[in-house]
Amino acid sequence: MPFCGFNQEMLEGINKFHKGLVEHGIIERSEKKNRTHEQTIKIELEDMKDFLNETHNIKDSELRELTEALAKYASAYYKFVKKNGVENYRKIIQFLNNFYFNMDDKYYSELEGKPQAMKKLALYLNELSEEN
Repeated sequence: MPFCGFNQEMLEGINKFHKGLVEHGIIERSEKKNRTHEQTIKIELEDMKDFLNETHNIKDSELRELTEALAKYASAYYKFVKKNGVENYRKIIQFLNNFYFNMDDKYYSELEGKPQAMKKLALYLNELSEEN
């Protein structure tokens, strides 16, 4: 259930997405606009918040949901990068890849179909997040 069996293509895709968000969305944009990384993140987060307040105008409900999920994910990722330091983005990406892979692996190798599987998975994720 979590990610329907994470595979190498998925990990590579999310890795590139994370890398692009930082390298293009924060670093390049900061240099181009002559801003600090913190200023750029703050502006991006404000823009995404404003956008999410307007997504109700997207008529197609599935496209709206996908768009909102992507904006929420990018926003959460920027917050995570800000908390852990833009300069550490490569380590952050590796941590998230491991986190998602281990989440998926734990579910499908040990928890699938068992009582309280999702609760156990959430508690396991707390253990993984302490490694960050």
